[in-house]
Amino acid sequence: SNQSDWKRDKKNIGLLLFLYLLQGIPLGMAASIPLIIQTYGASWSQQALFSFAFWPFSLKLLWAPIVDALYLKRFGRRKTWLIPIQYIIGFVMILLSYYINGILDESAPISTSHHPRIYFLTSIFFGLSFLAATQDICVDGWALSMLSKENLGWASTCNSVGQTAGYFLGNVVFLALESKDFANR
Repeated sequence: SNQSDWKRDKKNIGLLLFLYLLQGIPLGMAASIPLIIQTYGASWSQQALFSFAFWPFSLKLLWAPIVDALYLKRFGRRKTWLIPIQYIIGFVMILLSYYINGILDESAPISTSHHPRIYFLTSIFFGLSFLAATQDICVDGWALSMLSKENLGWASTCNSVGQTAGYFLGNVVFLALESKDFANR
């Protein structure tokens, strides 16, 4: 039959949902940073500067052919990139959790003219967005080969649902937990 039998691919669909969820978390966190730096008095130009952190998703088509062409046969076309990227994203986010207060430096307003931390913050999240965009290239390609032909339509559903859930966790949940008012109620 031509109809989708999603049960045949349910493990693959679950894996895709999970991978897209992981991809959405750093994107959601990056989207929360403008709200956070605004509370520290960041100027409009500094907030605009931070928007550069979102460019990798728009430009990923420039390095997608490299990701598709270069891989280790021992690990496979997608896992060669996916596994190291996940470890690096995790490591950077753990490292960031220890140093974010120092980067934001609650004692000094972020809007001072000599405040270089906005560049550093933008660089960190540009890197995270670059890694998430590269992961998106891998997972999109892997979805095409892991799902049966009848179930390829589930790839875009997994992308939308997984990334949105990850974005929600990285943005809304992160902002709620970061808020002094929310945490002390």
